[in-house]
Amino acid sequence: MGFFSRSERSDFGPRKKRFWKKRWFKVLAIILLLLVATGGWAMYKTGTTLSKISTKDSFLKSLWKTIPGIGPDQLQGEKDGQINVLLLGMRGNNMPGGGLLADTIMIAMARPKENKVALLSIPRDLWVKHPDSSTQSKINSVHALYEEKGEGKGMDAMKQTIGEITGIPIHYAVRIDFNGFKELVDTVGGVDVYLDKPFSEPKQFEGENALDFSLPTGRNHIDGQKALFFVRARYASSDFERARRQQQVLIALKDKMLSLGTLADFGKVNNILNVLGEDVRTDMDISEMKKFFELANKSQNPQIKQKVLDTSEEGLLYSTKADTPEGKTYVLLPSGGNFDKIRELVKNIFN
Repeated sequence: MGFFSRSERSDFGPRKKRFWKKRWFKVLAIILLLLVATGGWAMYKTGTTLSKISTKDSFLKSLWKTIPGIGPDQLQGEKDGQINVLLLGMRGNNMPGGGLLADTIMIAMARPKENKVALLSIPRDLWVKHPDSSTQSKINSVHALYEEKGEGKGMDAMKQTIGEITGIPIHYAVRIDFNGFKELVDTVGGVDVYLDKPFSEPKQFEGENALDFSLPTGRNHIDGQKALFFVRARYASSDFERARRQQQVLIALKDKMLSLGTLADFGKVNNILNVLGEDVRTDMDISEMKKFFELANKSQNPQIKQKVLDTSEEGLLYSTKADTPEGKTYVLLPSGGNFDKIRELVKNIFN
């Protein structure tokens, strides 16, 4: 019995509900029970790591979707048989020389049921119109200009632009900075690249501890720094050759991750992404990232098609000069004056 009698206590108004009877507490309790029942702590720890690189949902909303039966069962595009992912590479935020300009622009088109993948590289000098605007510029500047409007806006704008060029929906985008790429290669212990002839870049990397970067003919096991030099080099070759080397290293990296069983263990994937930290961004949420890596792990030795848009007869582009506020500049335009031929190529890329 308290200091006041029951009748005396009622004079002060109705008693407040005990907190464990309140609706918010019951909902929270159910969530916690679900988390515990589905490996809650591991899920939470993984979620905090992956939420750092996702620009899509808040941490709690994204984590909620990982609970079986809550989030979507399939990735975007999976129902139609093809998932299209835009891959962007750049120097990195606050880096000199245009840190958010897209140096690498590549589309990975995956058909999981057919065990097929196609890689299409788009050169950074392609002249394009900005989304929802009459402004035109080289495609590599679209990401930087729109990212100034808010995190993730650059990837959204690039997806829309690439969709217009290729005629296919771009379901997801992934952005990695130079430092993140280097760390990723080092984390898996380096990669192997095979060369039909020696490769040398004597000019581009002055002041970067590689004054005369070169690799011999045959098998080369390269660490993250050498891999970065290899995919960046263009002074002694061209942007088009650089794009082909980027595809070569991406495939080598995929092979290394599969050989280590990395993609089979989402905990290893999580650890790698944790190392990369601020160097990677994607518009996938946590549940989509998990499904994506599960699909990638199931795809053993897929048939891979590779294509680089260039100025050759079959490259579907030609070079010219465009007027800019700074004067005339070198740009690339599609053959025929529109993107119809490129769209036809993309439509039939697996045939």
